[in-house]
Amino acid sequence: MPRERNTGWGRALRVALAAGTAVTLLTLAAVSPASGATVAWPQFGDGPAHSGVNSSETSIAPTTVGNMKPTFTASLPGVADGPPVYQPGVVTASGTRDLLFLTTKTGWIVALDASTGSTVWSRQTGPGGCTINNGGTPCYTTSSPAIDPSAKYVYSYGLDGRVHKYATGTGVEVVAAPWPEVTTTKPFDEKSSPALTIATVGATSYLYAANGGYPGDRGDYQGHVTTINLATGTQTVFNTLCSDKTIHFTETAATDCPQVQSAVWARPSVDYDAATQLIYFTTGNSVFDGVHNWGDTVLAIHPDGTGAGGGPVDSYTPTNQTQLNTSDLDLGSTSPEIVTAPPGSTVANLGVQGGKDAMLRLLDLANLSGKGGPGHLGGELQLLGVPQGGMVLTQPAAWTDPATGTSWVFVANGSGLSALKVVAGAGGKPQLTAGWTHTGSAFGGTTPIVAGGVLFYLTNGGARALDPATGLTLWTDTSGTVGLHWQSPIVVNGHLYYADGSGKVRAFSVPVKTSSRLSGLDRYATGAAVSAATFAPGVPVAYVATGMGFADALSGSAAAGAGRGPVLLVPPTNIPSAVAAELTRLHPARIVVLGGTGAVSAAVENQLSSFASATRVAGGDRYATSAAISSTAFASGPHPVAYIASGEDFPDALSGGALAAGATGGGPLLLVTRDAIPAAITTELNRLRPSKIVVLGGPGAVGAAVRATLGARAPVTTLSGADRYATSAAVADGFPAAASSVYIAVGTSYPDGLAAAAAAGNRNAPVLLVTQHSIPAVTAGALTRLQPNSIIVVGGTAAIDNGVQTALGAYVH
Repeated sequence: MPRERNTGWGRALRVALAAGTAVTLLTLAAVSPASGATVAWPQFGDGPAHSGVNSSETSIAPTTVGNMKPTFTASLPGVADGPPVYQPGVVTASGTRDLLFLTTKTGWIVALDASTGSTVWSRQTGPGGCTINNGGTPCYTTSSPAIDPSAKYVYSYGLDGRVHKYATGTGVEVVAAPWPEVTTTKPFDEKSSPALTIATVGATSYLYAANGGYPGDRGDYQGHVTTINLATGTQTVFNTLCSDKTIHFTETAATDCPQVQSAVWARPSVDYDAATQLIYFTTGNSVFDGVHNWGDTVLAIHPDGTGAGGGPVDSYTPTNQTQLNTSDLDLGSTSPEIVTAPPGSTVANLGVQGGKDAMLRLLDLANLSGKGGPGHLGGELQLLGVPQGGMVLTQPAAWTDPATGTSWVFVANGSGLSALKVVAGAGGKPQLTAGWTHTGSAFGGTTPIVAGGVLFYLTNGGARALDPATGLTLWTDTSGTVGLHWQSPIVVNGHLYYADGSGKVRAFSVPVKTSSRLSGLDRYATGAAVSAATFAPGVPVAYVATGMGFADALSGSAAAGAGRGPVLLVPPTNIPSAVAAELTRLHPARIVVLGGTGAVSAAVENQLSSFASATRVAGGDRYATSAAISSTAFASGPHPVAYIASGEDFPDALSGGALAAGATGGGPLLLVTRDAIPAAITTELNRLRPSKIVVLGGPGAVGAAVRATLGARAPVTTLSGADRYATSAAVADGFPAAASSVYIAVGTSYPDGLAAAAAAGNRNAPVLLVTQHSIPAVTAGALTRLQPNSIIVVGGTAAIDNGVQTALGAYVH
């Protein structure tokens, strides 16, 4: 009989549970789950076999799990005494979201945004007037929901004794007959304790709901499983007492069973084994006769819910069933966990059955008693004590190590956690052997799972992550396991979620190494976006240059660095709306227009005056403009440094502009031709009297004669490489390692790099160049050295594709 109250672990957890009403969720990624996740966790244990293993997990691994950090906290309208389920990509009224669904003890089904924990929708059924054994305590459930294979619906047990069907995105309930579906006519005596399960066999999907009694084992209840064909809505009932009657019993003698109890109350309602094409479940204490009454028995029936000859298809009953019954040592405190047979095993289909008697039984799922049919006693392949001792009220997890092929079973209870290997013994007979064991209440916990090569479970001392092969603790958290009872975690798409009894929903994450992107619909909107992400309102100055050429903005980036303001791009004859909006937000003290009226017209200058006092800095050509920009932004010398770049092409100065604009090492950026220093630049160098000159680019950009002339003025340093990308990396060497940020621009065009230079200089960050579809090796090397905390891609996917952005995330430190 399922006398939960008589167990130390169950009792202690229930007492704590009664004190609070909470759910805690742990999330293992710093990005929104809705960013392309495709894997669902649709039911308890992930699939109908309830292995508790998510083999598709890649974000979480033994090397990353130790970095989990808190991300959010939220609340539910009550306690969910089971794990959540998860469905990505659900269309809701507020957009496509990844959703978590939980069933609370008080009959709520709640849909949460899996990224934020916010409630998307919720519905409640019961308890209404339902009270336990028609007494004074309201009815409750410890069930958890299941998601339809179509992902369109989620099923949840209501306290009216029915399974309800809701649209995942809206919570609208399907009420056309036969929904909601009856699973008990006696919800006051028959609690739905287990999770709902769905199994698809061929083209048909079945939903399974199980019922047993409430703690105290009182009232007229008979454990049973209701199987619902989801295509037709028809259902089949298998009663574990009076199994020849396939109806929902009532309190009327003609439609009731004289035997009581034999609850189906383990965490899964049933386990489906695709190899045997049978479903398995285990009963609690009651009478056993091997004909129609099946107390303390593992039962196998067909997936459609039918048995054979008024009983099950197969069964296993311990030889000491009478003792188990009289001592309240329910065999059915767990369901048989389906495990992988080891190489060389003479038995192909294996299951591990726990129980309240602190024993584990290894069973042949294709021949449970070894006698070829139901109704027999004994026949287990192996009987051994739980390594850590203590009764088992949780569901084990089964995992096959992909590295070694070893089959493992993990058993958690109030006395600790143990790992057992499934091996082939003498003559190929399979058996369980000890792997590792953590003994003691500090390690006592609930149903474990495995994902990403990491074992997770919940303890009263916190959530834990362990190496499944060694038991080594990889991570713990103590903030979210208040009032545990039967809650257990799930791990999906880089996230760990779980519910506890404290009333909170908490999220943790492994920070994802990722890069961000700043872009707009065009070069002008991209420049505005970069400015908006970098500069606060009230900047001293905003520089405005043409977006149709590079020269003026290149020199302007150094001036903007000195003035602590942005460079914004405009076409010659108008101000784009994105730029106007940004100027309104910035509210600059003044605006400086760079270049002549052929670059930025007088009409645009007049329009700019409506935002702030606007002046123009220009010369007769790009070189004279470069000199004029320098003279208005930098005081007369001696100046620590001046930067020299080609005015005939843009790549070298794109990266150099950030260096010239930087808070340390900043200085004017002057343009020259390959073979000559224009007169205006010579005059400006005379005024600046730089102590050092840095030439950006190799001899193909700034020739030897120019370098020699510059060298006569001051020591010359050259930052260059074999190509624009290597020069970009060489310029980045001027920035210290462990940079807070790195900006990335495409090396084949100039607008995005122009916008990035002033912003990067403001953050004392370098600009590195990439191609649209790849990260050059020299750029990768620079990123490795810099170890940035963030990488900012400037420009849209037509400039730098998503694959490059994703790959850049690997360089975030």
